Parts: sequence; structure tokens; C-alpha cells
Amino acid sequence: MEDRRSNSSEDERKHTQWEGLFVSQHAWDSGDVSDPQPMLSAEEQQAIRDMLIVALDRQCTVFIQSWEDRHFKFHRCTIREIDDTQRIVTYEDPFGEWQLAIDTITSIHMLD
Repeated sequence: MEDRRSNSSEDERKHTQWEGLFVSQHAWDSGDVSDPQPMLSAEEQQAIRDMLIVALDRQCTVFIQSWEDRHFKFHRCTIREIDDTQRIVTYEDPFGEWQLAIDTITSIHMLD
């Protein structure tokens, strides 16, 4: 924003002219922002589940895309365990073993 002040000898008062962009309060309220998480159909979710089971049986490398913290995350890994009760998959990559919620997986591809 820029503040312009003009001094006039006739008028001793200062005049301020503001130039800038004013954003209304609703633009700052992030509580109403909906999560743009990709919505998968029941068939797509079942296909991901089936692919996880096949990858676990084959112990092959897979490429998983997941949706976490409003961003896509990518994992190149090997599936080690599927926990149906907690809906968590345990996978291993070069950095160790990790867990991932099955509901966050948006796609899976076998690389081997």
C-alpha cells in the first residue's frame, strides 16, 4: 500500500490517499474451505484393495499415490502387511518401514 500525503500552504490539514487492495474477511477465514480430496468410487476403492493384496502376495515393488495434508504424496515401496481392522498398510522403502492409511491411497501401480 502506498501512503500519499499532500501539504498545502492554504490548508494545514494532511490529506491521506490510500491505494491498495482490500480483501474482505471471508477470504481470510480458512475454516470454511472444503478439502479437495479426490473422491473414489466403491469400485475404485475395491480395485486399490485388490491390488494391495496382490502386491503383498508377490512382494513386488509398487508405486503408491496418496492424499495427505491436502497434497499428493508418492511412495515407491514394497507392501509388508495389511491390517484390515485398522485399515492400515505397512510398507518398506529404502528409508525403513512406514504405515499408511488405506483410505488415503488414490492409486497404486505395480512396477515389477
